Amino acid sequence: MARRPKGERVLGPYRDGPGYRIIITEGPDQKRCLYYETEQKAARAKRIAEQEIVEVANVTVKEAIEAYEMFQRAEKGDKLQSVLDTCYRLRLVFTDEAELLANLTPARCQALVDDLKTRKTRRGKPFAVDSLKNVLAECKTFMNWCVNKKKWLRKNPLVGITIEGKRKHGKLQLRLDEARRWLAKAIELAQAGGAGAVAALVALIMGFRSSEIVNRIVRDLDDDGKILVVEHAKTPAGNRRVHVPDFLQPFLKQLAAGKSPDERLFGKHWRDWVRKWVMKICQEVGVPEACAHSMRGLHSTLAMEAGMSANVVAASMGHESAKTTLQSYAKPDGVAAGRSKKVTAGLMGHSPKAGIRRNNVPVSFRRKKNAALRRRFP
Repeated sequence: MARRPKGERVLGPYRDGPGYRIIITEGPDQKRCLYYETEQKAARAKRIAEQEIVEVANVTVKEAIEAYEMFQRAEKGDKLQSVLDTCYRLRLVFTDEAELLANLTPARCQALVDDLKTRKTRRGKPFAVDSLKNVLAECKTFMNWCVNKKKWLRKNPLVGITIEGKRKHGKLQLRLDEARRWLAKAIELAQAGGAGAVAALVALIMGFRSSEIVNRIVRDLDDDGKILVVEHAKTPAGNRRVHVPDFLQPFLKQLAAGKSPDERLFGKHWRDWVRKWVMKICQEVGVPEACAHSMRGLHSTLAMEAGMSANVVAASMGHESAKTTLQSYAKPDGVAAGRSKKVTAGLMGHSPKAGIRRNNVPVSFRRKKNAALRRRFP
């Protein structure tokens, strides 16, 4: 049986004036006194406190993580992959799953976090500051759950532990000429039947997340290939209907041919599959190796540069707010270029879309005008 942490016990009840008190020791220098009107009430409170100490002392890290996993899936309704990612991050810090949860003191947790800083990822590289901060945030949420939901701990031992360094917002993005070469090669590979090249094109041209691409099924391709529907996205804002550019429609329709409505449009792949194809095309055309996420960022930068508002770009990207788009995706120079175009258009007294203004003229008006011209100039 697991041993109770040293120093954690309940003393009393002791007579204290007109009532009684019990003393709960939580460590060498941590004590709590609870007061009750009668000796019976104090004795009952002591039994409950002792039972809680025994329950806490017997909970291991493994049991706590497994219970948290069930909570996320059953009560919170998180997606399976999201739950697995969370548990993976927790186990990066709490490496000894047989360790008692009650033994995770602030000093012990600080040592575990410091150890993680010295370890390397599965790719043999040190953990980035962003990754360390994300892992620590997941662990703090888990510990808060152990404190508030399960009452296994009286306080969160990770409070006060931080990761030094600033987060990096945004990924490396290709220059415009590089992106054009990349696009030409991607189209060439897509024409040769490469489903991965089509997926990479969707990342750039439509700004989809990698998970949104690989999880699409045939029935999501709607209106004869003109619309691609996103459901069960990362956030509620990610659920959307996106217009498919004309040149992409034949590629997607070809992928859907002969498949049942519920089959994966691109086949069964992990989300890294899109990243690998994006990087493969970068290598073939000799441009810096960008990831699929950076293509999504390039999409937003070019859209903002073309004069689209941040709110419109955020909606097309599936972001809950324009702040996310501006902070981590669109480059400041692209935002500035878009604003410059709007200012210039305002000063010149015309819309930046004046070049396609004829498309806004009703068909009935154009027909009447053409008929009048034919009568005047037979």
